Amino acid sequence: MDNIFLEELFYLVTLPLLPIIIHYFYSHCFVSRLTTKANLVIVYSLYFLCIVFLHYSSLPGSILLTLNIGLIALLSFFYNGNIKWRIVAALFLVALITLSELSLPLFYSTKGYILNQFLSKLLMFILAFVSVRVAKAFGNGGLSKWYWVLLFICPSISTLGIYSFASSLYMQSFPTLVPILSTGLLIINLLIFILCDRMLVIQSAQNQSYLLEQQNAYYVNQYLLTKEIQEESFKFQHDIKNILIGLRAKVQSGEAANLNELDNLLGQIDNPIGVSNSGNTIIDSIINYKQQVAEKHQIPFKLDLNIPVQLTLDTTVISVILGNALDNAIEACCDKRNEECYITIHMHYLNESLFIRIQNPYVNEIHTNRFGDICSTKTNKSGHGIGLKSIQKVVEDSNGLVDISYNNNLFQVEIVLFMVPCKKRI
Repeated sequence: MDNIFLEELFYLVTLPLLPIIIHYFYSHCFVSRLTTKANLVIVYSLYFLCIVFLHYSSLPGSILLTLNIGLIALLSFFYNGNIKWRIVAALFLVALITLSELSLPLFYSTKGYILNQFLSKLLMFILAFVSVRVAKAFGNGGLSKWYWVLLFICPSISTLGIYSFASSLYMQSFPTLVPILSTGLLIINLLIFILCDRMLVIQSAQNQSYLLEQQNAYYVNQYLLTKEIQEESFKFQHDIKNILIGLRAKVQSGEAANLNELDNLLGQIDNPIGVSNSGNTIIDSIINYKQQVAEKHQIPFKLDLNIPVQLTLDTTVISVILGNALDNAIEACCDKRNEECYITIHMHYLNESLFIRIQNPYVNEIHTNRFGDICSTKTNKSGHGIGLKSIQKVVEDSNGLVDISYNNNLFQVEIVLFMVPCKKRI
């Protein structure tokens, strides 16, 4: 009786390590929604009480396993992240916890049981630590359906399979097989975890490369526009003296100056560098580049820009926002059924916040999934991985706000970026 009491006591002593391991893993994969330590302690204390209650309940093993999986999955909803990634993280954690406990050799003494409790928690923490240290992109991005299948199926089958094997008569006859199988399944799950993370790293590098190419295209286009206007300006400066001498001679002789000559002269002076000439290089570059694309389809740009020249912007963030939003707007306006084609861009800066609104008419029916996200109507969906979701992600990562609305055939994207610094002129 004393031995049973001692075993249960040490079980309860080591059990608080489990919530710590779960939070450590989740917090390194996602951003916690629990802003204060008090809330964090309350949530995980409730979780601790729940698993203690389940441990001492008389429920069947299969129901206990299901409830424990559900509790770990429920904890993931206290962290920001895509629902698929949170479920995958929960399943991986369940497999890690279950397999860690069963991968250690069985001990049939009180001291062995106590040692097993400490070693299993230590193994869980080491595996969780190694996983988050090795992973560089887990919890972000998207994978092909086969990788998702692996991430969902492998930990699920591992957990359910080892539970079934461990409770079978065959395994009870050969108890040494349980730790061997658990260790093998644990290694397989870790390898799949690392493989999917490497795929995400490659995907992230490809997206970064694409964004850099887009940014380079914007800057090259702006450079060519600037070079063209500079050449015109040099030519004008070279000719203006002779033009003025000729006009002066006409005025002196009493001959009326040709109005066309004056209009041409004024037109040369008032020739802007593209439609956007706010002075902010990156914003002007992107808008002028996209305006040239829109001009080929006879789509006018309506601009209302009130932003300081010294605005300090994250090039990647603003490139993703304006580039994707304007690409979508141009595509919507290119529909032959869309009789009213235009794109309106409002950008204002106030109190270290940048307000962006992009509007365009549309005619296609907009489809959404069960979560309310807009679905692409393109036949080749795999080729359009960056769009509205990319805008939402970079805005969310920048702690900004984004609102997408579509009413009365007017599509609108509104974005607010906070804490955008503006350098003061010296």
